[in-house]
Amino acid sequence: MSVRAVAIDDDTLIRDGLARLVPGLDVVAAFAGVPDFLAAAPAADVVLLDLALAGTGARPGPRGPDAVAAVARAGFRVLVYTGERRRAVLVACLHAGARGIVHKAEPLDALATAAADVAAGRIVITPALTGLAELAGRRGALPSLSPRERQVLAGRARGESFRGIAGRLFLTEKTAAGYMDQVKAKFAAYLRDHSPADLERALGLEPLGLTDRPPA
Repeated sequence: MSVRAVAIDDDTLIRDGLARLVPGLDVVAAFAGVPDFLAAAPAADVVLLDLALAGTGARPGPRGPDAVAAVARAGFRVLVYTGERRRAVLVACLHAGARGIVHKAEPLDALATAAADVAAGRIVITPALTGLAELAGRRGALPSLSPRERQVLAGRARGESFRGIAGRLFLTEKTAAGYMDQVKAKFAAYLRDHSPADLERALGLEPLGLTDRPPA
């Protein structure tokens, strides 16, 4: 079953190419910026949102996490589709209401899978944020994690496959993936209620620990 998606991206190639290049993704509309999208408000299972939105085709409007918040407030499930890798920005996007994040460098089938997951109500996060979630669990910021969820999260944070985790913990791969879905949902819920600065304090990081920026 195809996923009805809307793309918000100031890159013409992305807007026109996704519908042709990603099987299973039914791109019903595409916009250069958030204002035009909100004015049209097309029905969609997921909104693929770029963060830059600085090209000539876009009307002035919100960008970055502010764009995520505007689209999420309108009642849409947001999947951030971006080249941005700074963890502070990605954390801020989840805080603003994004349901998932996919990097543009990933294979197109990863985008299709992520869109289907978000449309189904699941959370999608990058490996870097999985590492942050594991650290948050160890530092007590996610006290609701069960022992099994912590074990699966630790494996995924080390780059272990669900197959490897399942074999080690005597689970099925589906069960292991289900535990990770629960972890991601709890991490996203935490981030919706806590700012990136709150997370930094909970993890004992310096103010620049999440921004990955060198000192001025």
